[in-house]
Amino acid sequence: MIEKEEYTIEAERSAYPTVKQGWGIIGILLIIVIGYSLPVGLIQLALGDTLKGPMSFINYAVPFIILIFVTRIWWKKNPKNENTLLFKSFPLAILPAVVIITLAMLIVNVEITSWVPAPEWLMELFKDMAQDNLWGLITIAVAAPILEEILMRGIVLDGMLKNYNPWKAIIWSAVLFGIMHFNPWQFVSAFFIGIVMGYLYWKTKSLALTIFIHALNNGTAFYLMKMNPEAVTWTEMFGLSGTDRVIVFTGAIFIIFFAYKYFERFFKSREILV
Repeated sequence: MIEKEEYTIEAERSAYPTVKQGWGIIGILLIIVIGYSLPVGLIQLALGDTLKGPMSFINYAVPFIILIFVTRIWWKKNPKNENTLLFKSFPLAILPAVVIITLAMLIVNVEITSWVPAPEWLMELFKDMAQDNLWGLITIAVAAPILEEILMRGIVLDGMLKNYNPWKAIIWSAVLFGIMHFNPWQFVSAFFIGIVMGYLYWKTKSLALTIFIHALNNGTAFYLMKMNPEAVTWTEMFGLSGTDRVIVFTGAIFIIFFAYKYFERFFKSREILV
């Protein structure tokens, strides 16, 4: 009873969402996905294979649109939250470094996820989406960046930044972002790119920037899948040897580190000027 009262008091004093409420958002997404998938799955069975084409986009977008609508109601009711989503402009001077760190993160993530190969059913799903040029691209490189960034950075991280120290908020939002994909093979890559996007959202308060990063990451991944749907490792994609992969992986980590140091100096210099 006491714990329940303490949680109620914490929720009342905090912006939306807290970490506990963040877990609740994941639970609601799961319920929405299941509730949506059951009738739609039966319809698709009756009509035949409609994964390709516009249904792939619709099946992805509808659950997220419903979830964003629900969470925005709670978010807007809390006076400690912003009235609007933060689509602020960001300094164009950092754009080259943003592109570099995003591509370096993709190199690292492809290498790490190749260590534990994904199951055949998941790879087949990715292949099907990559084969459908237009709708697969729209779903992966347009819809996912916009909808997931509105939810995970615009609502979840923005609220957590008001409740916790920045790095705790960034890490928790990245954890939830990884779990939101509902499979361990995407968790790792989503978590790491979530850290990068969370850090830059904290520094810029710009959803436009994180949507750009997300779109660049997903669009590049889509291109790589399209180029060679069977490839999982850099060896299979570009014929790199084991030594080459170690060098590329290590180099990417150094690039990420130096990009982070650049961002720190850049944003600190802007604080001094202000």
